[in-house]
Amino acid sequence: SFEKTDIEKIIVVKKRDSFLSHFITILKHDYKLSGEIGKSEVKLWQFNLWNAIFFPIFIFRFNPEGQPISINSKINSFGKLIYILFFIFLSSFFINIAFSITRDSGIFFITIIYLVFITLFILISFKIHNYEKKKQLKEIYKRLNKNTK
Repeated sequence: SFEKTDIEKIIVVKKRDSFLSHFITILKHDYKLSGEIGKSEVKLWQFNLWNAIFFPIFIFRFNPEGQPISINSKINSFGKLIYILFFIFLSSFFINIAFSITRDSGIFFITIIYLVFITLFILISFKIHNYEKKKQLKEIYKRLNKNTK
């Protein structure tokens, strides 16, 4: 078991959970465990090469006594933007191809390829994100166990 103060101790660099700080983390390839400490929550994140710009942010929520209530995660704001832009780019690419084809069978074929491609893109990216999220959470627990002994 751990408390809010234990989480605070493992943070190497204190930063705000903001678009700019995540962008700088990615540019600098900053591998240090970073975090933002709030009154009732602590946010932790760490860049790594496997998920690069899509690294997760862990949100630890605490009660007034400092005991953990919940742990959630989300993709950092810069990673979300890139994900959305990539999705828009892929969609517009396939839409342009579909409009350039005049036969109905060609549009149907392009639509099927688009749907398969987007589905694979979403499934693979979520699988990688979930794998990395579990791996990083294990690392956080290892650090907590070392610090609470």
